[in-house]
Formats: sequence, C-alpha cells, structure tokens
Amino acid sequence: MKRLISLIAICAVLLGACALAEGSLDCDTVFNCCVGLPISWTADADSEIVGYELYIDGALAETFETGDDFLSYTPKVGGEYMLICKLKNLENLQSTTITVADALTFGRYEQDNDLNNGEEPIRWKVLSVEGGKALLITEQILHNASYFNPWWIKYKYTYWAHSYIGDFSENYWGSQPEDPSRRYTINGSDDILMEDRTRGSEETLYNSELHCRYWCNSIFYADAFNDEEKERILLTHNTNPDNPSSKVAGGPDTDDYVFFLSYEELEKYMPTADSRKCTQTKAALAEGKNNNSSYWWLRTPGQFRVNAAIVYGSNGHTTLYGTDVGHGQVGYRPAIWITIGG
Repeated sequence: MKRLISLIAICAVLLGACALAEGSLDCDTVFNCCVGLPISWTADADSEIVGYELYIDGALAETFETGDDFLSYTPKVGGEYMLICKLKNLENLQSTTITVADALTFGRYEQDNDLNNGEEPIRWKVLSVEGGKALLITEQILHNASYFNPWWIKYKYTYWAHSYIGDFSENYWGSQPEDPSRRYTINGSDDILMEDRTRGSEETLYNSELHCRYWCNSIFYADAFNDEEKERILLTHNTNPDNPSSKVAGGPDTDDYVFFLSYEELEKYMPTADSRKCTQTKAALAEGKNNNSSYWWLRTPGQFRVNAAIVYGSNGHTTLYGTDVGHGQVGYRPAIWITIGG
C-alpha cells in the first residue's frame, strides 16, 4: 500500500510538471516569421521563470536558462515553432505554434509569366538585421534591362544618382586614347536627342523609365507593394562610393526606397560567391534578353564612366570592371530596408 501511495505521489508531481500555468506566452513578432528575422515572445506569469524550451516540428531544438520574461530567437530553418516557458513551481506556459517560412514574402510582382493568374509574392533573402530594421534582397532576378539605355544615344556616361549625357568636354565612347572625332556634342541641357528624334531636357531623359533608379523607386516601388507594405519600407540614405579599383566617381548621395547594392554592401552582406548566386524568374527569362549567366547590376560604377559593376549570378563572381550601362541583358535584383517587429 505504501508503495502504491508513493507511485501516486510521483505521478502527481510529473503531471504537475507538465501542467500549464495561469498566464500567457505570446509571440510579439508575427510578421517576422521567416528564416533570418528574429522572432520574440513575452511571458506573463505569476511564478518565477527559470528557462525556456524551443520546439521545432515537435522536437526539442534548444533550451535557454534565463529568468527574463522576454526571449528573442533568430530561426535558421523553416518549420513549426513552439515555445514552453519553464516556471519555478514546475508549471509551464506554452505558446501557440507559429509557422516560420524559409524566406520572407513581401510585395507582389509578375514572376511565373502567366498573366492570367495575377502577380506572385516576392521572396526576399535577409542580408542583415540592425536596430529594428532588416536589409533584404530579392532571391531571384525579377527583370532584365539596362542600367541606363536610351538606345538612340551612343554615349552613356552614368552613375546611380542620375545618368547624364553631355559632359561636354569629356564625353567619349571610352576610347583610349581619347579620340575627338568620337566626341558627342550637344548645345545645352534642353537639347538632348530623344527617341522620337526631337530634342528634350536632361531631366526628361533622367526620369525615363529606362533608367534603373527610376524603375526601382517610381515603378517597382509603386506597383509591387500595397500601402501597408510601403509603410514598412524605409527611405534609405545611400552613399555611392567610387569604384575601388579605377576610382571612377560614384556620384552624390541618394535617398531611395528601392536600390541596387553597392560593391561595398555586397562585400559586407554577401561575402561569399555562394551567397551571391541567383537565378531568374520565368517572367525575366521570357523577356528574351539572353542573360544566360544571370548577371545582375550593382549601383557602383565600373572601370569607365560608361560601365557599372556586375555580379555573375551563375557562379557568384563579381567584376568591378563591369559592363556597358546600355547592355540590356543584365538583371535587376532590388534591395530594401524594412522595419521589423509587430
């Protein structure tokens, strides 16, 4: 009889250890449920907290010995996540299960090349999390086009802030040595040759949708995101360093919602060749630009004023020499900073 009473007592203790306490354990960051973005929970309990157990797909993945009522964790794999808060009185608080995706989906853009089924969610790679914000870049090339390519203008000197035509004394086609016979001369800022053979202003030309910065901030930003998503996209003050090899000027600072990475940002946030590899969407491939190596633009200038640096998406290698900004067979891989949490 004594042995039976002892067994009953032990079972009671075990059941107490598994019981759920009064209180709550809530996820504070339901919008962050993807690999690379921190998710957090806040515990509200009367008893002293002694630690936490994190479960992924039903299996214990990690334990935390802390008495804090707040826990933050950055997922490395997708799956079903659940947290148990261990209390000193052997009771537990259990969170609801949340689904952590392999990538963040944010905004919509045509990707499968089927115009009958609407636009698809854009998948983003998380490059960095800093002080309540995250730097993202699209997993795939969304569009193939030139950096700046009014095809009717032969000389395409450019930098990120604004492409420009008509540096009157030095506007050459990159010939070495400079050949005055190849100089492109115009009569003033309102005398730029347009596609229809009329003359127009440099401002009109710079704001052409053919200019990649215009596409990023005035087309893609406007069309790909709803109002709620736009509220989370930060206006980023970008410095535009010179080409570290040729010292070609990167131009003035800019303020962008959407942008291409600079070479320095690439080195910092995507330091390996594997991290820089990417493919193209079906819609980008269907544009027929023959971007067979999945090149994608950086905003850093290349070896000459007519070049911009590029990444070989097929193998992740980078060239600071770059390619002519008029080449249309190079991909657009937008980047954004967003607020996180909530």
